[in-house]
Amino acid sequence: MRLRTVLISLMFASLAFARMEGARYLRWTEIQALLSGITTPAEKVPDVTDSKQWDSWIRQHDAEMRGGIDRCLEDSISLLIMYGTSFTKQPPLASRAEAVTPAGDLTPAARIRMDAFISGLDQIDDERFRSILQFLRRRQIAQDELRAFLIGNFRRAAFERRPAHQLHTGPTDSSSLEQSLRGLMTTGKAPAHIRRIAVLGPGLDPEFDPDTYNLWAGLDAALASGLTKPGNIEVIVFDINPWVLSYVRAVAANASGKNGARVRAEDLNVVTQTLDAAPGQGFDLVVAVTALAGYSRVEQRLAMASVAHMLAPGGVFLTNGSPPAAIPAGL
Repeated sequence: MRLRTVLISLMFASLAFARMEGARYLRWTEIQALLSGITTPAEKVPDVTDSKQWDSWIRQHDAEMRGGIDRCLEDSISLLIMYGTSFTKQPPLASRAEAVTPAGDLTPAARIRMDAFISGLDQIDDERFRSILQFLRRRQIAQDELRAFLIGNFRRAAFERRPAHQLHTGPTDSSSLEQSLRGLMTTGKAPAHIRRIAVLGPGLDPEFDPDTYNLWAGLDAALASGLTKPGNIEVIVFDINPWVLSYVRAVAANASGKNGARVRAEDLNVVTQTLDAAPGQGFDLVVAVTALAGYSRVEQRLAMASVAHMLAPGGVFLTNGSPPAAIPAGL
């Protein structure tokens, strides 16, 4: 890792972990009734009874969720080494047997890809590799420790890796979103127009060559339904994974002007935080690609409360995940 990457990494860190203006933690008064309605023993409700206890719990839970991102980033780095095409012309490693031996050693093919990846860290200058360098520096991985760290992480990821058919949930289909919007139009429940779209946890897999379809599904559906026209459209992607945020920002820079849309990515944990939008700046459409699927039932309820607060009057929330049993008022 060359010395010149230090400033790049510090710049990335300041961008990735900046908080969006208006973002704040959910308040006790906003979720008290929602949580009090939980009666299923399997749903572990936070043991809080007042706003002070709640404020402490929500901040701690936010920190725990963000702390779990490191393991996600480690997995993403290993999967990039297994499958990536930007740093090598070698074929991807299609199975665990192609990645590691039964004894846990890297196969010759894996070692070739590992060497190419390490070289790529110094040679490839894009958002994905800059974010990897920032992560390694934040973890204080020294140059002489880099190979051992990557190999150890690679072995773990190879043995823990899910079957290939489970790695992707698949992109959101804009046609199904369009059908949902048209169904709402038929019943008179669709927004009068769509100017602002929020995408929660876009479901990108930056370790592969990501399909950006999930970013545009909501926009394409809004255009196809006739609820918006090319022009003054804003799409904001919310996530807490710095790799995803940096990737979306790169996509936004390269895809500026798509159907007249302005695209940006913001750090916001929809389970613990919400957004105080200025009058007229709420979201007309919120789309959750895979965000709810990875949350507990309590976390799903909190996320729904957050979305309800961010919606503009008449706005709608579309998700392909399972909603919680109780839906907050206003959603």
